Amino acid sequence: MKDVTQLSDIERQFLSALPDGRDNAVTLLKLSRTLHIGKHQASEIVARLRNAGYLVGSSKSRPNGVYFIITAQEFWETVNTIKKSIQSQQATLDALMIHEERFTRE
Repeated sequence: MKDVTQLSDIERQFLSALPDGRDNAVTLLKLSRTLHIGKHQASEIVARLRNAGYLVGSSKSRPNGVYFIITAQEFWETVNTIKKSIQSQQATLDALMIHEERFTRE
């Protein structure tokens, strides 16, 4: 486990409220309400924790939500979900960049 002393109070609270395993996943909305923060802030906390090396998983199928990864299957499901998101964003960027010449940077 990472050193939680380097986290903010809300990040520590988030980790404490995060259920173990995909079967116990909780939606960001529910978690944000529990912690009295906005859903956007909860999403940002997930990103910060992941970037710090914490095993925060997510699932878009039932039960959907976030959780603390405890199995290899949960790990790879989260990795694949993130990879698909990156590929989708890259495709969107590529489609926009077709028009790059029309817009000059000032």
